[in-house]
Amino acid sequence: MQQNNTAGRNETLLNAAPLPSLLRFAAPIILGNVFQQLYNVVDAMVVGRFLGDLPLTGISVASPVMDILYALLLGGSIGVGVLVGQLRGAEDWARLRRVHATALLGGVGMTLALSLLGLLGARRVLLAQGTDAVVVAQAMRYLRVILGGLAACFLCNYYAAVLRACGNSATPFVVLLTASTLHALLDVLLCGVLHLGIYGVACSTVFCQIVSTLWLFLYAQRHMPALRLTLADLRFDPGLGGVILGFAWAAALQQAVVMLGRFLVQGMLTPLGDDAVTGYNMSMRVEQFLFCFSQGISASMVVGVSQNLGHGNHARVRRFYYTGVAVELALIAVLSVPLRLFAPQIISLFSTNAGVVAAGARYTGTMSFIYVFAFLGEVIQGFFRGIGRLRLTMLASLLQVLLRVVLSYFFIPRLGIYGICLAVSSGWVLLVAIEGSYSLRRARQMG
Repeated sequence: MQQNNTAGRNETLLNAAPLPSLLRFAAPIILGNVFQQLYNVVDAMVVGRFLGDLPLTGISVASPVMDILYALLLGGSIGVGVLVGQLRGAEDWARLRRVHATALLGGVGMTLALSLLGLLGARRVLLAQGTDAVVVAQAMRYLRVILGGLAACFLCNYYAAVLRACGNSATPFVVLLTASTLHALLDVLLCGVLHLGIYGVACSTVFCQIVSTLWLFLYAQRHMPALRLTLADLRFDPGLGGVILGFAWAAALQQAVVMLGRFLVQGMLTPLGDDAVTGYNMSMRVEQFLFCFSQGISASMVVGVSQNLGHGNHARVRRFYYTGVAVELALIAVLSVPLRLFAPQIISLFSTNAGVVAAGARYTGTMSFIYVFAFLGEVIQGFFRGIGRLRLTMLASLLQVLLRVVLSYFFIPRLGIYGICLAVSSGWVLLVAIEGSYSLRRARQMG
C-alpha cells in the first residue's frame, strides 16, 4: 500500500506517450522556474525604482556570489533527485527513505559551512574584483541577510527536487507561485512603504524561502510516505552518504562552475564602467528567465529518464531523449524572435538609465538566436544526468566555462559587450560538440 501512495499521480512518466507526459510534467516546473526567477527580478525592479542606481548596482554585483552558492545547493539537490528518481522507478521505498534522511542531514551541514564561508569571504572577493568600496558596502548589506538564511534556500530546493523525482511537479509549483507573490508584496511593503532599503529586499527573500520550506516539508510528511521522516529516521548513513555524494558533488560543481564563469566575466567588465556591469547583469536576468523553459524541459526529462532507467525500460529512455530535443528546438524558435525585436524594451523594465539599457540590450539582442546552442546543451545534459553520468556533464561544463573565460579575457578589452557574446556562444558550441554525438550514440544503444 505504501508504494501506491508514494507513486503519486505521475505514473504517466513510466507508461504514457513521452511527448504529452513530458509536457504535462514540465509545465509546472517551467512555471515554477519562472516564479523563482521573479524573486530576483522583483528585487531588481523594486530597488531600481525605489532606491536608485547605487543599491541596484550593489545587488547586481552581489548576484554572482549569491548565484554560485545557490548553484551548489541546487546542483546537489539535482544530483540527489536523480538517485531518488531511480529508486522510485525501481520501487525501492526503504532505501529511498534512508537516502532521503542521509541527504537531508548532509545537505544541511554543507549549507551551514557554505554560509559561514560566504560571510567570511564575500567582501574580500568583491574588493579583489576591483569593485568600488561604496558598491561593495551595498552588496554586503544584501549578502549578510541572504547568507544568514542560506539553509532555508537549500531546504526549499531540496524538497522541491525530491518531490519532483518522486513524480510530483505540481506541488513545488504551487508553493513557488504563492511564495513569489508574497515576495513581490513584501518587497513593495518593506522597501517602498517602510523604507527599509536593501535590507528589506533581502529579508523578504529569506522569509519567503522559509515559508516555502515549511510548506514543502509538511506536504512531504503528510502525503509522501517514502519521504516521511521521524526523529528515529534522522540518521546519517556513511555508506549511503558516499553514494549520494557521488551523485550530488558533480551536479553541484557543474552548476557552480557555470556561475563562477559568469562571476569571472563580470570582473573583466569592471573597466568598462558601472553601466556595462549593471546592463550585463540585467541581461543575465533576462537570460535566466529564458532558460526557465529549456531547464524545465531538461529537468522533466531527467525525472522521466531516471525513473524509466530504474524501472528497466530503456526504450522509453531513448524516446524521452528524442522528444526532449524536439521540444527544445520548438521552444527556441518561438522565443528568439521577440527577444531580438524587443531587447531594449525588455531591459528597460529593470532600469531607466540609458547606458544600462544600451549595454543590456546589446547582449540580449545579439544572443537571441545563438541561444539554440544553449537549449540543445540543456537537453543533452539532462539526458546524461538522468542516466547517472553526472561527472560527464560536469567536465563538459567545466571545459565550456574555461573557454568562455579565456576568450572573454582576450575579447572584452577589444569588443566590449560583443566580446562576451562571442566568448559565451563559443562555450555553448563546444559543449554541444563534445556531448552531442556521444548522447546520440548512447540513446541509440537504449532499448
